Formats: sequence, C-alpha cells, structure tokens
Amino acid sequence: MFKPIVPTLGVIGGKASGKTTAVEIIVKALTSKGLSVMTVKHVSQEKFSLDREGTDTWRHWKAGARIVSTVSDSEKAIMIKDEKTIVLEEFNSWADRVNVLIFEGFSSLVLKEEDIGKVICIRRLPEKETYLKDVRGPVISLCSLEPIGDGVLRFGSDDELLSNRVIKYVSSFPAE
Repeated sequence: MFKPIVPTLGVIGGKASGKTTAVEIIVKALTSKGLSVMTVKHVSQEKFSLDREGTDTWRHWKAGARIVSTVSDSEKAIMIKDEKTIVLEEFNSWADRVNVLIFEGFSSLVLKEEDIGKVICIRRLPEKETYLKDVRGPVISLCSLEPIGDGVLRFGSDDELLSNRVIKYVSSFPAE
C-alpha cells in the first residue's frame, strides 16, 4: 500500500477521456495558490522512450549505464532504464521537493490506493459504475469532456468546481 509523503492525486480514466485536461486544470489551480506540483504521466505504449537512437544519452545506455541524466540551463531530466514493475513508492523520493504529487494514468494501481485522491475521467455514463465499484479511498470528482450529467463535472464549464474540490482535498492532508 502506497503511503504518500505529500497530498497525492490520481487522475485516471480511459484513453481520450480528458486526463491531461484534468491535470492541466488541477496544476494551474494548485500553482495559483503558491503550491509546487510534481506530475507523473504513465505512457502505455510498449517500449516507449524519451531517448532517441544516436543521441549522446542513447550512447550512454548502449554502453551500459542504468541511470542517465541530462542537464541544461533550463531543466534536468533523469531517465532510469529498468524492466521492473512500476512501484508508486519510488516517486516519494522526489515528492519531498514539492507540495503535491499527481499521477496521470496508472488506473489499475491508483484505483485501489486508499491514500490517493481520485479524479476519474469518463467518456460515457456506464464507465462511472465500472470505476466506482472498484475504487478505494476518496473520489474527489468524476469528470468528462462531454455533458454527461448525473454528478459528473464537465471540463470547460465546471473547471472552477474541480479546482475547489482539489484544493479542499489537498488542504485536508494528511487525512484523518
């Protein structure tokens, strides 16, 4: 079971359900309140890599490096090559530098975590029950790109309500 060291949110849902839109709204709301945010985006594409064949960092991998970092005057990136199963606890080692941690994706992991607040993005109303029957822990909001009704916020018209719910959740950390 994941024990977050900072308030942690999971934005989950199917492909093209609005997860990235939700993350954008949430990050803007939190940073407007002076909070720093770390986001972790799950990429489901098999063998995905930010690196490209022929780059210096790719050559570092080919030589056998397990961790490769790039540093410029504007950003730092750390890439870790391994075939291990994703373990949410690994992200606590960076989360001590921010006020809030947000996972985008990772539905099967996040859904069952009691200490992660969920923003669930759905495309159609039947998906609501699919997620809610398996969820553990707090559901901050259900959201959609389309008008669904039935307690589901719509991106664009309900962004402020989503933001307020997230800020309330973050302010309540650690949960009693």
